[in-house]
Amino acid sequence: MTNDIDEVVLSSRIRLARNVSDLPFPSRLNDERASLVARKVYDAVNPTDNYDLYKMSNISDIDGNVLMEKHLISADLLHNNQFGAAIINESETVSIMINEEDHIRAQCILKGLALREAYDKINAVDDVISSKIKIAFDPKLGYLTSCPTNLGTGLRASVMMFLPGLTITKSLDAVLGAVSRLNMTVRGVYGEGSDASGYIYQVSNQKTLGVTEGEIIDSVETSIKHIVDAELKSRDMLMKNNEAELKDEILRAYGLLTNAYKMSCREFMKLAALVKLGAYYGLLNISDRARLEKLVTDVQPANLIALCAKKLDADERDVYRAEYASKVLKSIVTR
Repeated sequence: MTNDIDEVVLSSRIRLARNVSDLPFPSRLNDERASLVARKVYDAVNPTDNYDLYKMSNISDIDGNVLMEKHLISADLLHNNQFGAAIINESETVSIMINEEDHIRAQCILKGLALREAYDKINAVDDVISSKIKIAFDPKLGYLTSCPTNLGTGLRASVMMFLPGLTITKSLDAVLGAVSRLNMTVRGVYGEGSDASGYIYQVSNQKTLGVTEGEIIDSVETSIKHIVDAELKSRDMLMKNNEAELKDEILRAYGLLTNAYKMSCREFMKLAALVKLGAYYGLLNISDRARLEKLVTDVQPANLIALCAKKLDADERDVYRAEYASKVLKSIVTR
């Protein structure tokens, strides 16, 4: 089952929401005490790893959007230019957002289905922070959070999934309806309100109150395995019912990705998804899957500008995206 899961699950994330005791929530904290939260958290965690502190008031628009495209910060934090901050370790597996919806939102992101490993890592970070800062906690309600839906454990366990089979066969709604009974929610690639670009969806728990951290992770894992099974069955059905058309679409996608002069980000995501699907069917061989996943991030607008190291307008980005994607794909994908 592990190999099957790896065909569908891209990454796992555990996020913990915490607030400093005796301070107003960030939406009502508009003085220097907000800035002190970032400094205190940074001083607490920095001795345990190599962390960098990014203040939203000092970061450039490009650098901020690079972090957001990597899922290291949220759009809400990026727009909090006065007191927002992020503390990120060198490997970019741990990101701590300061003064977003809550004072502290610590997350760990790992490749594949690794919720328990991610929880262990971010729980250790949370222990370090809690040893230095008094966290708001109620014996009945658990951790106190700005949004009531995060009360209790304050834990969100989410998994990024690649679901072309369910999407193309229009079976996704039925499957997601089934897992919703396990208190799961499904969002697009960049969370609430975003679309599922490249057939990528984010599945996470809704309930945080009245359940333990272990129960949340168990529930999410059960849902993920159900979705994986349904996705793989849909892929088999897709090939069985539409073999000629599907093979043609996949190989055309590879042809466009390696030969186009210009390409939008949306078009790249759709075509790259078909290339990944082609690798699943054995139509294409990808020698370096990690490089392909990195390419998906590299060609996002801000990351592409950072990669090019010069300002690009929309048309120039599309031209450079096509050139860069073609170069990378030719080095890792063969027929």
